[in-house]
Amino acid sequence: MRSQTNIFTFVLLTAFVMVALLPEIASSQTAKVLVPAGSYHSVLPEIPGEPVPVDSFYMDETAVTNEQFVEFLRDNPEWRRSRIPPVFTNDGYLREWKSDLDPGYENLGVNRPVTRVSWYAANAYCADQGGRLPTLNEWEYSAQLMEFDSETEMNTFSSELINWYSGIDVKNLSEVGSTKIENTEGVKDQFGLVMEWVEDFKPIITDELSLDCGTVGRMNTLGSVYSYAASIRYITRMSFNAKITTGMVGFRCAYDEPIPTSQSENGETL
Repeated sequence: MRSQTNIFTFVLLTAFVMVALLPEIASSQTAKVLVPAGSYHSVLPEIPGEPVPVDSFYMDETAVTNEQFVEFLRDNPEWRRSRIPPVFTNDGYLREWKSDLDPGYENLGVNRPVTRVSWYAANAYCADQGGRLPTLNEWEYSAQLMEFDSETEMNTFSSELINWYSGIDVKNLSEVGSTKIENTEGVKDQFGLVMEWVEDFKPIITDELSLDCGTVGRMNTLGSVYSYAASIRYITRMSFNAKITTGMVGFRCAYDEPIPTSQSENGETL
């Protein structure tokens, strides 16, 4: 009888511990947000009066973290710093990490966005998650789903963005989800944390544009501080190549509908 009681007590305690840990386990997963279909006006030349249409898709609520990228590297050792082929990156790939699987959290902090990852590696990570990098139009459309009470508030926000783009503090990145900036659907930190890789970061028009301030002005077709800030993003992306690794660029993943059954909708994890 005593033995049965002990077994029952052990099972009960084990169940209690597992339930207590569930919130922590769930929080380690990236929530996926449904971004509904719509359209937006791009700073790139477009058909007069015709905004760019975007189909519905899912996108990570926050940028991919160092912790999540470590898990990817555990399962995909060919993408580790010591083994990745030079054709997929430059010498800066994860260069601030202590080792292949140790980002050095004591210096970087926890829950920070992974940076110094090439476009190839970001692409591979998203594919491993059943997704892909968001297209340029998807990312920009999501980024424009912002609500402002007035044009003055929008211009103030945009001016702050321009200042941020000119001096991203790569040595002191904040936690993902900490900027308090999110779009109307719940996608967080598209501004104010790091810039992010997109699938087609060099639009076709780049062959006709030079990387100078005059170009930024000519791209400012919407005539506002908000679109000027967007122009800076486009010009910065155009200066990249797929092997580049920089401390100011991270990424998040996008997913076509229907979302994989192991994922979730509207910011909820399963």
